[in-house]
Amino acid sequence: MMKKIDIRDFMNYHYPTGLTAAPDGRHGAFAVVDVNEKENCYDSCLWTMDLSDGSVRKLTSGRKERNFSWIDGETLLFTGCREKEYKDKIEDGETWTCFYTIGLHGGEAEFAFAVPYAVGKFAVCGNKVFMSVKYEYAKEEKDYEVFDELPFWANGKGVVNKKRNRLAVYDREKGELEILSPEYETVENFWLEDGCLLYTGVQYTDMKSWRPGLYRVGLEAYEREMLISQDRMRIDYACVLKGQVMLFGSEMKTYGINENPQLFRLEDGALKELAFFDRSIHNSICSDCKFADGEGIVHDDEKIYFISTFRKQSVICAVDAEGRFETLYDRQGSVHTLSQGAGAVWYTAMRDMGLTEIYRLKNGNEEKLTAFNDGLLAERDVCPVEEFTFTYKDVELDGYVMKPAGFDPEKKYPAILTVHGGPRATFGPVFFHESQAFANAGYFVFFTNPVGSDGRGNAFADLSGRYGTVDFENCLAMTDEVLKRYPQIDEKRVGIMGGSYGGFMCNWAIGNTDRFAAAASQRSISNWISLSMTTDIGYSFDLQETDGDPWNSPDKMWVCSPLKYANKAKTPTLFIQSDEDYRCYMGDALQMFSALKYFGVETRMCLFHGENHELSRSGKPSHRLRRLSEMMEWFEKYLK
Repeated sequence: MMKKIDIRDFMNYHYPTGLTAAPDGRHGAFAVVDVNEKENCYDSCLWTMDLSDGSVRKLTSGRKERNFSWIDGETLLFTGCREKEYKDKIEDGETWTCFYTIGLHGGEAEFAFAVPYAVGKFAVCGNKVFMSVKYEYAKEEKDYEVFDELPFWANGKGVVNKKRNRLAVYDREKGELEILSPEYETVENFWLEDGCLLYTGVQYTDMKSWRPGLYRVGLEAYEREMLISQDRMRIDYACVLKGQVMLFGSEMKTYGINENPQLFRLEDGALKELAFFDRSIHNSICSDCKFADGEGIVHDDEKIYFISTFRKQSVICAVDAEGRFETLYDRQGSVHTLSQGAGAVWYTAMRDMGLTEIYRLKNGNEEKLTAFNDGLLAERDVCPVEEFTFTYKDVELDGYVMKPAGFDPEKKYPAILTVHGGPRATFGPVFFHESQAFANAGYFVFFTNPVGSDGRGNAFADLSGRYGTVDFENCLAMTDEVLKRYPQIDEKRVGIMGGSYGGFMCNWAIGNTDRFAAAASQRSISNWISLSMTTDIGYSFDLQETDGDPWNSPDKMWVCSPLKYANKAKTPTLFIQSDEDYRCYMGDALQMFSALKYFGVETRMCLFHGENHELSRSGKPSHRLRRLSEMMEWFEKYLK
């Protein structure tokens, strides 16, 4: 008999991530992340794959190996901390990152070197290791913080005031570390090329720009050349193709910071737009069952390969040096990261309502290479997603419904509308643990991609100044459509849940309709005026999305703030919030919670300490479990 998926099952899933092919294309390496319930954390070990036959084997067992780079076709360099000397230093408050080497054919990892910084991305070129290091210009205080910049904190990073990601290089032969990027410049990304390194960086001491510069650094003398000046455009990716610098970027003239990037070529210092591609170049498909380390864009001598979200799925695309785009593989599901080598594209993806596995695309054919989760899912009642389209005000929308496990057409069931974040994200028919848990608990779960979602071009995704209007209408239209198509749903027992933008929609709904019997609002938005000046992206994203500001047009911000309508709310509402969520700061959840209490509405708030905006996806396992149990108990009380 099949077991039902319950809220604890995410602890049993395996999460392969970061697959990267070796320089010679013969092998690949990746990490597998697993929940460690006993220590309330995540373990990760490195695995290796033979790219000729797809066979895999475990390479390390230290439980903290996840960040790695190839030295050559036989050797990996990875970060960890196994040396007592450095463990003691770290316990004493110092910052160190240790590097180790290990051969593909086993044996013990060998200590290579250590640097006195926290290290992010790194890449190897001969004896040199280029890396992004966390550099602090001000001493961190235990009892207080000093802010004099925007942003002063960042979600998932904590306080970032006077802290920068700087480009550095470690010479393994000389045993020396050198900082390459200028003072007060933060490096956003870098790409190691033959003969040079390209990177994007923003230099500031007051307010960070959203338009980085693009720079080229030589690999020997480290001479730095500015290719594109700062404050000109957003740059998402750069590489050297056919001897010329190519980049995906946007000048953000029409749709602001969310505008889909275009492909440019740098010719004699001038940018030439090669083609108009009105789609994102990343995966926007929502799931709470993935870790997406690694790259989403890679290239070889002929083409750039990238992930693009198209309506309800993310697909693998390519473009050549002349700007000719093609879709290499279009299949239902979610592609997370890419690598390229040995005449194939390698990627982590979710297919057929399954969890993340590793796949290979060669000669137009997809091959599944791993089965880390197949045994578990074979024993679980995975509820399928039923799809349909419907039209609202001449716009075709996608509808998705999951029937409760053990569905009996003669019975009546409660239902939950779930709203994704973003708003520029996308729902599709992929495995989503939260939805599976509720469907297995006896609920209909349904969702759609309202105006504002990704996957259908800039115009569809543009919601600036319209929050709570057409998007809210789309959500209600979806609810009407589902009730019409599925008479087994009890229309008096329909709830709503969502996080981030989905939390905004929950807060908006309870003040603008009484049709939902309960709500679970997570990491939410309630007051754009206060939110815009407290969050890490508020001074740009929030002002753009509301088409207003607190001084010249506060009315624009207030009219689309759910708090404005809280006096009309009657719906019992649960708030889930994290106190280190600097993307949707806890002040907004507290304001909405307080307003409902003030007006006598049944409400409850669960505030998680030490968690951020990613609680539902990568928070401490015990906190993720408590979050789901809070929601399950809330809807059990009001919908059942």
